[in-house]
Amino acid sequence: MAAESSPFPGRRHDHDACISEGLARAEEICRVRRERLTENRRAVLELVLAEHQPVGAYDILERFDWRGRRPAPAQIYRALSFLETLGIVHRIASRNAYVACSGPKEGHGTVFLVCTECGTVAEPNGAGVGRSVRKLADDSGFELHTHILEVTGLCPECSQASGV
Repeated sequence: MAAESSPFPGRRHDHDACISEGLARAEEICRVRRERLTENRRAVLELVLAEHQPVGAYDILERFDWRGRRPAPAQIYRALSFLETLGIVHRIASRNAYVACSGPKEGHGTVFLVCTECGTVAEPNGAGVGRSVRKLADDSGFELHTHILEVTGLCPECSQASGV
């Protein structure tokens, strides 16, 4: 059973609120950093926010409303790069796909829990992991640039459904 503080969204949560909060967070980040959330960037973000599962660039390309224009993969990749640079979306390397950031907090973008059954990705507070990795790097004389840990397993709902 999912713990009350589980980073995984319940299957019956208000997903429209997730989308609204994600867009509002992106607008605020852009305002603070004096960046523009253009129409294309916003549309790409909305497609990433549409699910709690990683979505690939070509999936976004297929779903994007081109309004009669010729599809342009470069536009999708530029928008994803912009959103990733600002920490609004994260790349899940094992899936070669993107997931929306679940919110600014300590340990942001450090640990991702990836359900192998339903594909849902959660971003728990990874501050402790981040501190441990930085200490390991420091103790080894290693110059750390980034650290992202993807952990696979079953989310609380899939675990419960499988009887594990």
